[in-house]
Amino acid sequence: MALRSRDMASPLPLESHGSATPAPNLGISFTDEDLLLPLAQRRNLRLHPHCHCWSKLPSDLIQLVFDRLGFADFQRAKCVCSSWRSVSRKSQPNNQIPWMIRFPKGNGYDYCLLFNPEEKDKMYKTPNLGNDFTKNVCVATYKSWFLMQPKYKHIDEDCRLNLYILDLLTRERINLPTFVSGCGLICSILWIDEKTKDHLVIGMSEEDHAISFKRGDNSWKQIPSLSGIEECFSMVFKDHKLYCLNFGKLKVFDFSGDTPFRVFKTSVSDFLQPPRPFGMRMPGTSWKDNVVHSKNKVVVTLAGDVLIVKCRRPNVSKIWEFKIYKMVGNNQWEEIYSLGDEAILLDLGITLLAKDMEGIQKNSIYFSMDTILFEDQYDKTEIFIFNLDSKQVHLPHRSVCSSFPCSRSRWFLPCFKRE
Repeated sequence: MALRSRDMASPLPLESHGSATPAPNLGISFTDEDLLLPLAQRRNLRLHPHCHCWSKLPSDLIQLVFDRLGFADFQRAKCVCSSWRSVSRKSQPNNQIPWMIRFPKGNGYDYCLLFNPEEKDKMYKTPNLGNDFTKNVCVATYKSWFLMQPKYKHIDEDCRLNLYILDLLTRERINLPTFVSGCGLICSILWIDEKTKDHLVIGMSEEDHAISFKRGDNSWKQIPSLSGIEECFSMVFKDHKLYCLNFGKLKVFDFSGDTPFRVFKTSVSDFLQPPRPFGMRMPGTSWKDNVVHSKNKVVVTLAGDVLIVKCRRPNVSKIWEFKIYKMVGNNQWEEIYSLGDEAILLDLGITLLAKDMEGIQKNSIYFSMDTILFEDQYDKTEIFIFNLDSKQVHLPHRSVCSSFPCSRSRWFLPCFKRE
């Protein structure tokens, strides 16, 4: 794992190579299950019924333990002894908890900071991500893979863009073909297969047509079957289906075959309205203070239900307003007030099971929002958690290193590969 753990007080290595630490109490006892052990181990248990050595546990049992651990406990369990470390190489952390990433602002930084909600007082530093990292911006994520494209100020005169896909944890990089655009991909999505490295990138170019690139293609291709999704501002790709949302329609396309085709269309104009232009400025306030922060996103739940989430907050107010609509039929939507045991990752357009999981709040919305900075041209993004029970918004982490100037932050769902 190419990450370094940093305490706010002093740096600490992520993997301890010193003496073994005491093993956590995993609640394992040898009773009736002893019958499942090999004969030699059962004979040893009869001779020494009260001697339970952690290092002598069967490897398949240790692996069952590792498969149930989150990232933090997984790293600790690797340090129990050499046999546990050996088994850990065949396992991977079971992570369904969103992490926060903070991107650097300005040049001179080739790394990011990562925050794990399971460890509120720690942050992790990524390895060197390349000399051109700060000249690019992340426009989509899939697990630990990030789709990077040049920032607007770094687009050359010919408007030729060189995008690439980067694994944040391993630094593996997949370069994509160049294409010409004055503003890059808009409303883009990324999908990648961890084993085969098959990948798919879809986005809007110049707001008038959809383009895509997948492994095996020689260049970016227009997608004629996606015509009519201009002004799309939210897209989700899940189970080979692409969900496209604008202020009038929600359209669903099937990508399971060679040629995508539309399978569904429904109206959303009854509860989604285009943003209003700036009106008159309130007396005694700046233009910045009159800005209304808003975001509308399509979300697909674990069960396959389609939601539309509306969030809104005037800049002069500290109160966020969230409304969630669930599709119950063609052109039929109903407002819902609870997510049950799930949580929404709004930027990814998905939900996660949050019941009895430390580090993630159920019935909550994890989201990011641009902070209006006119001199930086919207060049700052903060992330928040909104709890539907308490109707309160809070910041997930306050232990941010002040020496690290940050421009953008976002939620992502890391995937920790096998060693």
